[in-house]
This record gives sequence, C-alpha cells and structure tokens, in this order.
Amino acid sequence: MRSTLDIDNIQHIEACPDCDLLMTAVQVKEGYVSQCPRCGYTLEHPTLLSIRNNFFCVFAGLIFYFPAMLLPILQFTMVGNTEALSILVCLQTLFSTGNWGVGLVIFFSLMFVPLVQMILIIFVTTRFYYQVKSHYLAFCFKWYGYLNAWGMLDIFMLSIIVASIKLHDDAELEPGLGLYAFIALLLIKALQTQFLNKKLVWTLIEKHGE
Repeated sequence: MRSTLDIDNIQHIEACPDCDLLMTAVQVKEGYVSQCPRCGYTLEHPTLLSIRNNFFCVFAGLIFYFPAMLLPILQFTMVGNTEALSILVCLQTLFSTGNWGVGLVIFFSLMFVPLVQMILIIFVTTRFYYQVKSHYLAFCFKWYGYLNAWGMLDIFMLSIIVASIKLHDDAELEPGLGLYAFIALLLIKALQTQFLNKKLVWTLIEKHGE
C-alpha cells in the first residue's frame, strides 16, 4: 500500500543545525528565542539589533578594506634588497608578466567579491533600518549568498602564513600596516557572518520588499 507524501508538512519541518533533530518550524516573534528541545541550540532569535550589528560590521569592514588592499602587507629584505608588497602591487605584477588568468582570479575572489558583498549588505540593511521599500532586496540578498562561495580572504591569509614560514630562513620579514588591516577585515567578515540572521532577513524582505 503506497502512502501519500504530505508536501505541506515537509515544508514546515526544519532540522536543528547542531543535533539534526527534526521539528516543526514555527514563526518566532521579534524579541523571543526559539531553542532546540533536545540540545538547547538557539534556532532563531529575531531582533532588529542583529540588522544594526550587521550594518556596523560591514561599515567597519569597508574602513579596513582599502588599507588592506592598498597598503604593504609584507616587507622582506633579501640579499640587501628590500621590497614591500601589497595586494594591488601583486596584481599589477601578475598582469604585467602576462599571468592574466591568475591575476583575474585573485582580483575577483580577493578584491571584487568582498567589496560587492559589503555593498549588498549595506544596501539591504539600510533599507530595513529606515523602512524603505525596494524591489531589489531579494535580488541583492540572493547574490550575497551566491558570492559567499567565491570569497577567499581566509585562503589568502593562509597563503601569507605559508609564504612567511618558507621565507623565514632566507629573508628578513616585517609585517606592514596592510597585514593588520587585512586581519581586521578577516575578523570583521567572520563576525558579520555570525551576526547575519538569514531567516530574519528573508522575513523582512517579504515585508518591505513588496
């Protein structure tokens, strides 16, 4: 005997991200907290404070973005020659030596994607905060999610660490101001992702974006 699949019931079921417990999805009002009954994981805590925190994180990220890209990240001295390298200088070197493929990948994933993501989040959060209706909210937030897979700030940071370890015995390395700005940008990006409440954002998009 074949059983009929209840599509409506399946659409209202969610899994706990921590312990994978299946439960009925409920609409949580602003200011209230929804927790997993088995492990106590906070499933949802809708509050406009998270929107404001996201805005401030992204705004701080924009402040550190340009120093991280333009200022020297590392200054190394080898055989009496001292050279300071920034991300922009590295890109110029790749393009001037004909490595267009590598240069375009680094430009897109390291410079273009983080900047566009910050602009998209600022656009969305400011529309929520000032309660301005816009037909582009869903489009912008979708593209923010699509671009998440292309950002490589953490991978670039790992490459800096690996390069520093390999060059430590052959050259004198000094961190530049760009490195500190890049670390700050990386931490702010992680904090902004932690603050982002996607479920709340989509709920607000349905309310303000129509």
